[in-house]
Amino acid sequence: MSCQSKHKYVLLDIETTGFTPKNSQLYMIGCIHFSENSWIQTQWLAETFDEEWKILQEFLTHFQGNFHFITYNGDRFDLSYLTDKKSQCQCIKALPWQSSLDLYKLLKPYKKMLNFSHMKQRDLENFLGFNRKYDVSGKECVTIYQRFLRENQPEQAEILLNHNRQDLLGLLKILSMLTYTLPSAGDFQIEDLSTDQQSFKAVLRLPHKLPKSFSWEDELFHLQGDKEMLAFKTPLSQGRLKKFYPNYSDYFYLPGEDMAVHKSLATYIDRSKKKKATARTCYTWFDCNLNFLNDIPTVKDWLTDYFRLAVSCQ
Repeated sequence: MSCQSKHKYVLLDIETTGFTPKNSQLYMIGCIHFSENSWIQTQWLAETFDEEWKILQEFLTHFQGNFHFITYNGDRFDLSYLTDKKSQCQCIKALPWQSSLDLYKLLKPYKKMLNFSHMKQRDLENFLGFNRKYDVSGKECVTIYQRFLRENQPEQAEILLNHNRQDLLGLLKILSMLTYTLPSAGDFQIEDLSTDQQSFKAVLRLPHKLPKSFSWEDELFHLQGDKEMLAFKTPLSQGRLKKFYPNYSDYFYLPGEDMAVHKSLATYIDRSKKKKATARTCYTWFDCNLNFLNDIPTVKDWLTDYFRLAVSCQ
């Protein structure tokens, strides 16, 4: 992310007493945004029950304009909750987000690749080695906030602010994990290609370093990443490679031929010799010869399709 583009990005995390805007209170809004060549943190805490509208109004005033908001599962919760609360509180200020970047949605397809059993924000933080300091759970925060409304003790407010601060810092850390999505977006350079009798191999360079090395083995390929380098390997069959097609619902797989054909051609094939293709069976074969290996743009497109397939099949 360039320094210039950072100015339009805002990391957002909200704290509420429940999941439904109609039956719960918005008691904190926390943001990190880029200003004057550094990331700036801003938090709004409702110090009384009636200040919910006030912190929402201050937040909407602070971010007037079109921003790109970055959240973790925010498309389903944070942004939706704020939209409903704005209507409920009758705030006339416009919503400030031009678009949203939901890290949960973007990274969920890579769950298997990175060997996650769950995809909670803290799971990703632990993977990256981010250790929260003096934090409590979100559930505990609700109890502390209710006590804070009665007693208004500074130490209670600090616990709440710190929890939101840790959420934001974790979100900032998780942002680096978008590097894992670059191969399936075709954002890499080919450093080396080679073949032997059993396999095709490629060494790739990413534009950014991976936050943590990984190794992913699938029946289709083996992928290993370290720093900004990727090592890719897939089996060869009689000197041939598979070319996969993304719109597999338009194809039928022919087990006897070990290939897929478009449904327009499959009309003339006996039902017993065909079945609906899946993402993994929607392919044809091509020769991995020197013409292919010397055509770097074609190889890059083929690798990108391969990565997209692997992610979609998880």
